[in-house]
Amino acid sequence: MDFAHNCEDTEQLTMLNINLGKNRELMEKCRTLREYCIFVERIRGYAKELEIAEAVERAVTECIREDILADFLSAQRAEVIAMSIFEYNKEEMKKIRADEFRIGKDAGKTEGKAEYVLDLLEDLGEIPVGLRERILSETDLSLLNQWHKLAAKAGTIQEFIGNAGLTDIL
Repeated sequence: MDFAHNCEDTEQLTMLNINLGKNRELMEKCRTLREYCIFVERIRGYAKELEIAEAVERAVTECIREDILADFLSAQRAEVIAMSIFEYNKEEMKKIRADEFRIGKDAGKTEGKAEYVLDLLEDLGEIPVGLRERILSETDLSLLNQWHKLAAKAGTIQEFIGNAGLTDIL
């Protein structure tokens, strides 16, 4: 969680880390900000063990009981819970999408490299079905890179199979 402050006279942007335990001087000067950080940190902690709705509910209840943002949380309890769940889920979706993108990108790289290996081998003759399936099923990009180099140097498919250590396929 970062707080940006635009200094109009200098046209500079200052980013401040306002996570709990950071920027102690700022937290000492602003009780509301400090309490908000405590509230968010509780949600994060409980979300590791509980469903997000239960984690938020527990954090709200505890904070009210401990006089942390108590007036605000008491008056706006339903809205705070709904918004906290929404924001948490939005952040989780960003993480999931980033992971899916990375996985898709990696899969595209390996699929493309496997196709390159097969293209080189096709120039050498008929590729046995088992070898084709083995190459297409490989997900280790470094191994596919090695096979690509071996396929480029091979004079025959049999030579590639031997050099790649794939003799068990035949």
